[in-house]
Amino acid sequence: MKVIHLTDIHLTQSRDQKVFDVNPYDNFDFVCGEIARIKDSTEIELIIVSGDITNEGDVEAYRYFFKKMESLKTPYIAILGNHDLKHNFDIALTEEESQYIIKSRGYKNKSWHITSVDTVVEGEDFGFISDNNLAELAREMAENSHFNTAIFMHHHAIPVGTPIVDNCMLNNGKDLLDLCEKHQVKFIGSGHAHTARIWHHNTMTTCVAPAVVFQWLPAIDSVKISKGVGFNLIDFSGDLSITSCIY
Repeated sequence: MKVIHLTDIHLTQSRDQKVFDVNPYDNFDFVCGEIARIKDSTEIELIIVSGDITNEGDVEAYRYFFKKMESLKTPYIAILGNHDLKHNFDIALTEEESQYIIKSRGYKNKSWHITSVDTVVEGEDFGFISDNNLAELAREMAENSHFNTAIFMHHHAIPVGTPIVDNCMLNNGKDLLDLCEKHQVKFIGSGHAHTARIWHHNTMTTCVAPAVVFQWLPAIDSVKISKGVGFNLIDFSGDLSITSCIY
């Protein structure tokens, strides 16, 4: 099973509005074109978008997102980030005839159980998984113990070494990692950090995908960016492999 992992698109209210001199619509269009090109040569079973779909939560930006994602004709999961507004996301989703979105935000094939967890704290940049959500995740892991499990979320659980984003990462990341170790989770994927990182813990791989909109320069504590565009191609077949596609 091959999966495309997108994150941090940051679509603005209007097409000509930029984020740090970057046009997120141009970047998103380019990435969708690359996904279509990749699909011509290899089967992509699923696309996962791990949050910050928009920059300010505008309904019109979500409308654009849904139209582009549906044009890829591939099942996809959309997870919200700290820049998103669930109410406006739901308005746009209700308006669109969305054939490919997986509203349960979970997916299974014969070998893998893919799920997602909400890390957003309303009005805050940092992330936190509530006790109820951790308990629900634990129950889901136990029920699907005969599958390989992969979890996707917005906030990163392990510091990437860049203070500007590590100051607002997942606050209870250790609780999640301990739970995943207990249930022998194979993979955790996230966004938020606007950088590409991979860690290995025994049999578990934890990965942050590069952002669609821009990357933070490594080790900075102020606004300095690279205008690179990126996403991950994850192959869950056999030995798990990750290709960070950065342009």
